[in-house]
Amino acid sequence: MTARPRPGRPPLPGMAIGSVDAALRRSLRRAETLDFNYSDVGASRAGTTPLGYDTVTESAIIGAGVAQFSLLADGIRNWQIQRQSGVDVAADSPAREGVNVALAQRFGPVAIVFGCRVVWTVDEPNRNGFAYGSLPGHPEAGEEAFVAELEPDGAVRFRVFGFTSAGTVATAVTRPVTRAFTRRALRGYLRAARDIVSP
Repeated sequence: MTARPRPGRPPLPGMAIGSVDAALRRSLRRAETLDFNYSDVGASRAGTTPLGYDTVTESAIIGAGVAQFSLLADGIRNWQIQRQSGVDVAADSPAREGVNVALAQRFGPVAIVFGCRVVWTVDEPNRNGFAYGSLPGHPEAGEEAFVAELEPDGAVRFRVFGFTSAGTVATAVTRPVTRAFTRRALRGYLRAARDIVSP
């Protein structure tokens, strides 16, 4: 299904100049009143990309053994992937289905503030993580999953996957720029995951 901006979607993502903490708290409160800004909610669980979206994917072996797998799984659930990649985070709890999170990406004195909601989690002996979906005001529309995997040979893999399309009129117009930001964010997530398993 092709993703299209819904009527009433804000033309620009939330902007903050000054107190990012206050903007995050406002975004988190606002998230309670919002529905997702895309229609294929939960589709990332199957690991496929619905029609009309770009695929988001990155993975790497970043460690080995149960101890490092547990460190990574805990870091993912407690928002450390986002925080250690340079994103400000406000959430009322670790990631679990239905939890809202407000995120802020800083660009000098300005920050883009947006909200997401956890759409699914996985908690298995060899696989642990979650996916969140975007809420209105997010510059993107879609889902992103963060998963730790313990492979049969003991390798620890960090995997990011999902799908995205333009979430606002502004990001639809500047799609090549937003794709570049997505690639940069993926690199940041990988660095954060490596830091978590080998502090």
